[in-house]
Parts: sequence; C-alpha cells; structure tokens
Amino acid sequence: MVSVLSDDPTSWTVDVLSSAYRNGAVSPVEITQATLDRVRAIDPIVNAFVWVDDEDALAQARASESRWRQGASFGALDGVPTTVKDLLPWRGRPTRKGTRHTDPDDLAVEEAPTVMRLREAGAVVLGATTTPEFGWKGGGDSPLTGITRNPWGTGRTTGGSSAGAGAAAATGMGVLHIGTDGGGSVRMPSAFCGVVGLKPTHTIVPIHPAAVSGLLSHVGPMTRTVRDAAHLMSAITRPDHRDVYPSLADHRSWLDGIDDGVTGLRIAYTPVWPRAAVDPQIADAVARAVEVLAGLGAVVEEVAAPGGDVRDAFLALWDGALGRVLRGMTDEQLAMSDPGLVATMRRREVMSADTFLDADAVRGELTRHFSALLSSYDVIVSPTVPVLAFPVGQDVADPYTQEHWIDWTPFTYPVNMTRHPAAAVPVGLSREGLPMSMQIIGRHFEDRLVLRVARAYEALCPAAMPTLTAQ
Repeated sequence: MVSVLSDDPTSWTVDVLSSAYRNGAVSPVEITQATLDRVRAIDPIVNAFVWVDDEDALAQARASESRWRQGASFGALDGVPTTVKDLLPWRGRPTRKGTRHTDPDDLAVEEAPTVMRLREAGAVVLGATTTPEFGWKGGGDSPLTGITRNPWGTGRTTGGSSAGAGAAAATGMGVLHIGTDGGGSVRMPSAFCGVVGLKPTHTIVPIHPAAVSGLLSHVGPMTRTVRDAAHLMSAITRPDHRDVYPSLADHRSWLDGIDDGVTGLRIAYTPVWPRAAVDPQIADAVARAVEVLAGLGAVVEEVAAPGGDVRDAFLALWDGALGRVLRGMTDEQLAMSDPGLVATMRRREVMSADTFLDADAVRGELTRHFSALLSSYDVIVSPTVPVLAFPVGQDVADPYTQEHWIDWTPFTYPVNMTRHPAAAVPVGLSREGLPMSMQIIGRHFEDRLVLRVARAYEALCPAAMPTLTAQ
C-alpha cells in the first residue's frame, strides 16, 4: 500500500521540523517519541536497526528542546531524528559491522567524524542501522542481523550495503540517515527503497577510521528529500584532522542555490553502459525523467557512457580491499562468515600485485574519461540500477546469468572508481509497485550542482512513500 506521507510527523522534513521547533508548535521530545514509536511498530517488519536506545535518544531530545526554548538552538538539525550505519564507530557503543566476529562488549573509544558532527549539530541520533558483513556486498543481509527487508515489498531486498538506512529512510524511522558507499552502497538501497542518496565527492565527507576499501569509500546522506540531504551535508562536511584523505574546508551553504533550477544546464544522458541490461520499465522511467529536466530548460543530449568495461578492474580493487577483513581466521571462524565474503578473501589470496596495480591504472584512465565528458556537460544522467528490487536471500538479481553482486549494478561502481559525486533520485514506481531511480553524476567537488539538478526534478515529481502496518 502506498501513500504520500504528510500528516504523520515522522514524515516531516528538516525545514518543517526546524520551523515547528522554532515557533513552539511541537517539541523535539514529541517528535523523537513519535519516531521511536514508529521504530517499534515498523522495525519488526523490515529489520533496519542493529540497536536503538530510547532512553538516550529522549535525553538528547530533551537537551534540544531546552535549547530551542531558550532561543539557542545549534541550527536546523537540532532535534532532528537521525541514524548512523553500523560501520561507523560511536563512542561508548559497539560497532558490530554485520559480523559475528565482533564483540558486543567491545565499546568504541573514539567516534567517526560524521557522528561527531551530528552531535555538534544537536541531531538526535537514534541508533545504528544494518549492513551486510563488513559492508562487502550490495545485498541487505548479514550473519549477525539476518535479512533487512524492503518496505515496498518485504519479500524484496533493500539493496546494500546501507540496507537499514534505506529501509529506515523510506518508512519515517528517522529523518536523516548516514550511509557508506564503496561500490554503490548509498545509491543502490536508495534506488530500491525509493529515497534520495548522495555519494559525495571523495574527501568532502571525512572518514575515520580509514575505510577498508580505501579510495573507493565514501560516506553520504540518505533521506526522503533532496533538501534534507543538503541539510545533512551541511553538518557532516567539515574536515577532520584524523582523515587520511583530507579536504579543504568549504563554508558555503548547501542550501544556497539548490532551488535555482536547471535552465541552461547541459546534461549528458547515458542510458547505455557496459554490461547493463536495463529493465524496460526503468529505462522508460529514466527517459521520462530526462524529458522533465529538458522541459525545465536543461539542454539534454544522449551520448555514449564514458570509458569502457571496468568490471574486472573494479572486482580486483574490491577483492584486494575487502578480502583483508578475514585474514588470519581459522576455518571454524570462517564458517561464521558470509560465504561470499569468504570467496572474496580466497580470490585475494591468489591475486598478484600486478593484477591490483593494473586495476588501479584502469581506475585512473576511467577517471580521465568521466572528467573529459564532464568538461563538456554539467552532469551525466543514467539509471541508478538496471533492475527492480529482487527477492531477499540472494546476492544477485539473476542467478542464471550473474556471478557477483556487481553484475547487477553496472551504473554505480564505476563512479566509486572515479570518485565523482553521484546522487540517486526516485523516478516513480514500476507496475509491481517497486521504486525506480535515476543517477545524476557531477564534476569533482560540484556536489551542490548534483543536488540542484536532483531538486529540480523532485520539485516537479515528488516521490511517494510506502506505508506499512504493524504486524
């Protein structure tokens, strides 16, 4: 069952909440309690959370309420319910990473920069959302937490690895959600769950501790609206001295210019990519979305996708990075892990240094191709994923033709290799009632323009949201 959420306060945006807090129409405590009630009702259905701390969330909300009453709020995010993916450490909490190899009593002694920034902004952090083991794949299940289910059809996958964030964002279990993206892990669940997701330019959002997937890794927002994503970026983009890939501070507002439209912008429409067999419904939906952008004044040209087939290069980079997490484990320990992750480790064990370095050279060449195309166009548009959300319990959309999760997501992982910003934006529902999504790719450090294009489309074609009833 689908409806546009409006009356339920758990569907309110940052703009609505901050205005309501400011004028005293509602308090952060009321909104936090309503959100916690929604989590209790909905999470048993979708399994989006590793843990939620009601007591701590309400304590954060009471502190926010006091600030708003005194006219001393920390800003627009003060009192806004938020979640963090369970790959990012939170001081005093266990970081389980979707694996049975972590200890629930091993509490983090330091905090990820994103968690710190949320606290500094006064956001109410509810808890940690689910991920496949060590974030290794594009599905939504792990040996630790089991299956996270898609709220548009609970027999369908959310995608991953920011699985819980996608399900939580789609159902109002928090307004703002932090995901991570090493091969599409923000954009894939955003596409399958019908929400907005941004993989920022690499280094804009600081990462600490350093991600196992290195230069492939990004941290970004998953939200119901583009403006909410911009609000979240305003909080999490401040540099952190611990980041091994630091970026210069940029104090420009992420909201300034976001509603300026697309008139005169040049859009490269790239519907065909290597290895991408696109579902006709998705192809048609993205084509219609491109027509909407053209109708808003953008100059759209259909062009060839930049670069060539980079599947094997990405797989070498991915295996070389993710295969490290299980090093040194016994056969008994490996039996506790996702078999696909164990296979990743085995491939890494026989990989030569030349194979990895050759893959890194492909990464550089692919980046050059993307940047060359973006020297002539403002953004590149494509489908986000070529398939609809497929059944839970499988790693691939088509077990007969696909061997690895990257085989069903050819539009996302190349952009991790090039480190360009890319957003996933909902573009309607299929005949089966499943979300479809458009990807918008921009030049390095022009993430704001990506969000501006996404916002122009969203303003004319807002996304529907799923409604679930507690079982």
